[in-house]
Amino acid sequence: MEILLHNKYPELLGEQEDGEYRPRVWGFEHHDGWNVIVDTLCQSIQHRIKHAPGLVLKVTQVKEKFGELRFYYSGGDDYIEGAVLFAELLSSRICEQCGQLGQKMKIKGWVITRCPIHTPE
Repeated sequence: MEILLHNKYPELLGEQEDGEYRPRVWGFEHHDGWNVIVDTLCQSIQHRIKHAPGLVLKVTQVKEKFGELRFYYSGGDDYIEGAVLFAELLSSRICEQCGQLGQKMKIKGWVITRCPIHTPE
């Protein structure tokens, strides 16, 4: 999925150096269940940038922290900030493993978001 995201959103996730594409986001530190959230968020951000001349945004990191998606970036505007906050909030209700409805829980000192099928014992 990482390669697909880099191919779909090269302006957001990388940069051109010496005529070559170099990813700025080296890895997505979350499981596959949140891929649709990240893809939809990137699509929304790219659409906003396309229709707001002069707006610049650079994604620096995408990961899981305390059972929620964390999407770190520089630049943007209030619209993008709202989209990121919504995606992060949505991730707290979506199983990070499979993308089904889930809930945050504390397991062995870690906060995770899982559905009943992927809840560790």
